[in-house]
Amino acid sequence: MHPPSVSPPTRPAAAALLTEAVRLIEDAGPLEDSQALRQAAAAGGSRQAQAGRRAGLLAERLGLRGRLARAQRAAPWVLLGLAAAVVLAGLALAGGVVDAQDRRINVMAALVALLGTHLVTLALWLLAIAWPGASAFGGSLIGRLWLTLTARFTLGRGAEGAALLHGGLRLLERARLLPWLLGLASHVVWTLAFAAALGALLFALSFRRYTLGWETTLLDPAVFARWVQALAVAPGWLGFPVPDAAAPTDRQLASWLVGCVIVYGLLPRTLCVLLCAAMWRARRGRLAPDWREPYYQRLFARFDALAPAEVVDADTHGGDPRPAHPPHADAPSDAVLLAGFELPADWPWPPAPLPPAVTETLRVDGSAAQRLALLQALERLRPRLLVLACRAAASPDRGTERLLREALPLAGACRLWLLGAPDTPDDAPAGADRWQRWLASIGLDDIPCATQAADALPSAATPAAP
Repeated sequence: MHPPSVSPPTRPAAAALLTEAVRLIEDAGPLEDSQALRQAAAAGGSRQAQAGRRAGLLAERLGLRGRLARAQRAAPWVLLGLAAAVVLAGLALAGGVVDAQDRRINVMAALVALLGTHLVTLALWLLAIAWPGASAFGGSLIGRLWLTLTARFTLGRGAEGAALLHGGLRLLERARLLPWLLGLASHVVWTLAFAAALGALLFALSFRRYTLGWETTLLDPAVFARWVQALAVAPGWLGFPVPDAAAPTDRQLASWLVGCVIVYGLLPRTLCVLLCAAMWRARRGRLAPDWREPYYQRLFARFDALAPAEVVDADTHGGDPRPAHPPHADAPSDAVLLAGFELPADWPWPPAPLPPAVTETLRVDGSAAQRLALLQALERLRPRLLVLACRAAASPDRGTERLLREALPLAGACRLWLLGAPDTPDDAPAGADRWQRWLASIGLDDIPCATQAADALPSAATPAAP
């Protein structure tokens, strides 16, 4: 719902209301939403945005959006109708106060008639603000009447209308805006009523002669005199005369009556209208569903299930953003690390005999744990040379490229040793050409390939040229 004196609710507030209304409808049973779910997921965004988009599509199908639009258009007119009824009642009350047959006005009785109901309802509204639970006892009767009539005339009967009404109330209560919105409607009506009553009172007192005073049977007249003096203090700040307690004139009492209605009636309601409007503008951004509820958590899980699997090994197509020739580490040691990468399990490793220059050997099967072990060994040794032994007949892939790019900054130099099968070692040169072309295609053509142990492994502990 929206405040009666401003434009229809902003799109986020309307979307929140439709989302909450769909949730209430689905409490009775889930709706068929496969298409809406896919469309909302395809649009992307946060899970909250996707949930709101799904609810909007379902609300369109259920007619909720049209009902809400009718309510937005009708709410100001319903409020104006209530204001007109209260204004007419105020005019009748003012006429009853000043049109006594003998043209005598008991100012205390008139003041109670004009301000009594107003003060009671204002006190209940203030209580509802200080203690939200008090709103159930009628914190704003006019506001609740406005809300009820608007819902009955525009939202219609059935589950859809009830869901919109109850969804709006839930959102307003959660944002602690309900007493402010209902109060805004009530204060607007009371402000118009006081303006009309004051107009009628001033017209009557200006063009007809009345005798004003106070009368009592049970009380001491001095009590009324003291009340008149006390109530005249605040109007006196605005320039209204303070009646003489000993012998007040009719003019003084008439001005006192008008001043009391303005100060204790019109001004408080006008200030409350401004306060409620300011609170609405400040807090309407809080109108949002409670995304922590199990309903929304289940809905988020459904969106997550529709999300495409994240590609952690994206195809670089030769466009890897890292440098084609990453800087090699300064080799603090003369170590040489020999690692067999994704070799068949039945191939013997490490090959024997190895030259003395080889400091350490590893076997890496491609798993994340063994890749990490290789990188940790490189960080520990900082070798002058890394020899990575691969199967020549294998097809190089992105996993091999990623390992090379991670290992190159940790070694002084790197070579590929392309091995043929133990029973057919002569097939290695043919595979070496393919590997060399692949290295050139990914910008790592400075890594040499060798098919013989004598070419791949250093024979002495001297710096190895690439």
